[in-house]
Formats: sequence, structure tokens, C-alpha cells
Amino acid sequence: MKNRKWLVAAAAAFVLAAVPASAKDTWKLGTAGQPGSVLYDTIMDFIGAHNKAFEGKRAIEYQLIVNEQEMTQQVIRGRIQAGATSLAGAGVAVPEGTVLNMPYVWENDPERVYVTDNFALPVLKDIYSKKGLVLFSVADVGWNDVICNWACLTPADVKGQKMRISPSPASKLFFQALGANGVQMPLSEFFPGLTTGLVRGGDLPFLYYVTTPAAQGAPHYVVTRHYHHPSAWIVNKALFEKMSPADRDAFVNAVPPVQEMRRRVDQTEKPKMEEFVKKGGFVHHLTEAQREEWAKLVRPIQADMVTTIGGRAPEVYEAILRGKKEYADRFGKKS
Repeated sequence: MKNRKWLVAAAAAFVLAAVPASAKDTWKLGTAGQPGSVLYDTIMDFIGAHNKAFEGKRAIEYQLIVNEQEMTQQVIRGRIQAGATSLAGAGVAVPEGTVLNMPYVWENDPERVYVTDNFALPVLKDIYSKKGLVLFSVADVGWNDVICNWACLTPADVKGQKMRISPSPASKLFFQALGANGVQMPLSEFFPGLTTGLVRGGDLPFLYYVTTPAAQGAPHYVVTRHYHHPSAWIVNKALFEKMSPADRDAFVNAVPPVQEMRRRVDQTEKPKMEEFVKKGGFVHHLTEAQREEWAKLVRPIQADMVTTIGGRAPEVYEAILRGKKEYADRFGKKS
């Protein structure tokens, strides 16, 4: 019953930010981020700052769209004007972005941030632009970890099990490397699928997972940290280019600074995990040796993933490799 109510709410939800009554134009920002999540709070901060800056001229409304692939397509077609999604969620429309989701490609968070901002992002902006989108900010959704309706602490536990995979190549190849029985489905089907037994688990970032029915349907959260989800803030390119230069600047500047968005994710995850455990959930923190058991099965498929993605994916991957080398040279970290 909870899942049914959630799906009805997801389909019908249309939560409005404070919209000036005198606004001449109204835009919609689509996202799967829900109340209670860091992404939702950040989105509402952006909407509030935007509506204040454009008062009487234009307002933005929040719209819940659980299917990120469909939401991205709606922004491209101009049915809605803007969106906030993971790069994986936008992967059907812009598959090259999912290179940043490659399993175990990052050594640590500082390396990931440095390489993303200085090497990968310029390439991605050009790729998104050619798809009819302006990628105006990239921050964090969080690390993806494995979720199950039982304590799946090792790769052997997942082998042969029905696990939901997203449309992202990272998700598909990750579970493929583990020998899982992958079932591809959007998030809107994933949550009831856990209840009906269609699947036994999947993978999600914790700060999103804990706001969804997956936290009840798959209460075992295994901290594999197998790949990271950047958050992509997008707007329809044709609409954006119609703005004056001053309005474009005001629009982009309404987004909280990327360092602040990342800080919120970093500082929120631990207390949210503790709260989840107190309510009866399970968070399984792995040792480095345990985590390596997952990683060693997955690393060999990284080159296959780039090939599978196609398009300009090799260009994005080469940018990442250059960035990792520069990071190692400058800061003495292993690349």
C-alpha cells in the first residue's frame, strides 16, 4: 500500500516554490529528488534564489519526475524547461556522461573533484550542447552502493540473483561482472519490483535511497562505493540562448556554489545513515579488503564500458586519464 501511494504521489506531485503572482513566465524544473533529500533542498534553494532574482519576469516550479530518462528527454524537447538529474539518469540521451560513473575509476574524492571540474566538465558541456542542452552545473548526488533485501556482503552473495540495473552502462556492466541476473527497469518500476520479488536489490546513492520505498523493500545497504553519481543541472539550450547575457548570468548564479552542494552531501550522509540504522535499517561498512573483492571483478571491464557507450565516450575517458595523471603529478597521489 505504501508503494502504491508513493507511485500515485510521484505521478501527480507538483510542488510549487514560492511563485510571484505577477510572474509573466513560468518554467518547470523536473527532478527525481524528493522532500527529505539533499538534492531536493538544493533545488529549492536554487528555485528560491531564481524567483527572487527574476521576480515579475519569470518563475520556476519544482516538478517530481521519477523517471530521469524521460525527464531529460522532456527538457530536450522543451516540454519542461530545466532539470536536475544524475549523469546516469541522463544517460539515454547523453550516454557519454556516464563515463564519469565508471566503476572504481576514482581513487578518492579529491581526485574525483579535481579531474571532473578541470578535465571532464569542459568536454561534457560541449557534448550536452550538441544534444540541445546547457549543462550549467555539476555537483554531487553521492556514491552508489549495493542495496539488497538480504545481507549481500560479498560478490558471491549477488551472483545469480535478480538485481535491478539502470539504463546506465556502469550499472549494467557492474552487475554483469558480478554474475548477477540483471533486470533493467526505471526507478518507477524498481520500487514496487522489490515488494513483488521481481528483483532482490540493485544500487543507489544513500541520500536518495533513504527517501524512497527502496529503504523498506531492500533494507540492507552495503557500502561498496563502486561508482559515483555527479548531479547534472540542465536547461533547454534554445530557451537559454534566448536570454540576455545578464539574465543568463543571473540564472546560473542562482545555483548554490558547487563546493557548497558537495559539502552538503558529504556532511549529511553519516548522520542520515545513523538515523536509518536506529529505525531498523542496516548499513554494512566494508573493510578495504572486502571492498577490493568487489573491485577486482569490475576493474577489468572499464575499457569495455567505454566501447559500449560509444559516441565521444573515448574523448571523455581520455580527459579523465589526463586529469588523473596531472592530479598525481601535482599532489603525489596514486592515479
